[in-house]
Amino acid sequence: MKRLLFIYNPMAGKGMIRNTLSYILEEFSGNGYEVVVHPTTGEKDATRVVQECGDSFDMIVCSGGDGTLDEVVTGMQTGRLSRPLGYIPAGSTNDYASSLGIPMQMRRAARAVMNGDIFACDIGRMNDSYFVYVAAFGAFVNVSYDTPQDMKNMLGHMAYIVRGMQSLTSIKSHHMHYESRESSGTGEFMLGMITNSNSVGGFKGITGPDVTLNDGVFEVTLIRMPQIAAVELPAVLTALVSGADNKNIITFKTSRLEIWFDEDVAWTKDGEFGGNHRHLVIENITQALPIIIPQQSAMIEENNAQRELELNDSLRNLSI
Repeated sequence: MKRLLFIYNPMAGKGMIRNTLSYILEEFSGNGYEVVVHPTTGEKDATRVVQECGDSFDMIVCSGGDGTLDEVVTGMQTGRLSRPLGYIPAGSTNDYASSLGIPMQMRRAARAVMNGDIFACDIGRMNDSYFVYVAAFGAFVNVSYDTPQDMKNMLGHMAYIVRGMQSLTSIKSHHMHYESRESSGTGEFMLGMITNSNSVGGFKGITGPDVTLNDGVFEVTLIRMPQIAAVELPAVLTALVSGADNKNIITFKTSRLEIWFDEDVAWTKDGEFGGNHRHLVIENITQALPIIIPQQSAMIEENNAQRELELNDSLRNLSI
């Protein structure tokens, strides 16, 4: 019998997995898998479990937010495992699942794991750690994750601008030098994002157009601190979420980026704290993650269902 390791975060998404856990396990066992279940007990627990016993399973499936997925992928990379990975999103944002067309409804996601196709996706290495879809620092990194989802549904990109304007008094710039084959520069920067996703913090399109998750390059967004911040920052925020040109926003694609700061700077990695760093080498590991995604017909059906759900949420919020 095939063996499946199912790791889930019982706290993700306000514990929503508890309502569907039995169904998920029945889906797996009904497809011929002997299932071993491990609820995570704390930070890095998922990484530890994958490193210690992941090699004895035919498939690994995780459920939780982007942070849980990050820990499992880190365990697979450090343990040099190439097992197929299934993902059942249970967090509040789930940018990566959205980019891959993985259903947000947990029962559908479980079926997609059993019936889907393997997609070899890029991931990132940041010094000696790994990230799945985003590494970032600076002024508005937490804004995207702190903005309530109902506000995003109702206002869209405007929600990011509103929350960003509320944090203007806490903006700090960092003196930085960066180098890649495609671009280099030095200056005062207030934000940096290295991404492999169609959305960050639930905002679609913020990472730029033509995003491909297995092309061997990241989308890089760097924002210089404007000379007159109080006057220019609203235009910078608007350009960031709309994709318009702005002299303070630098965008390019690269497979390798090196960054130096004058001081230790806090980073976010897949929505969680990624450590303080003064020097970073960020590299794309091309097609390193064998993740299971829905078959094409199922992805089309799910995208239509998700658009209808978002529309209904928006109409409901407007009526309130």
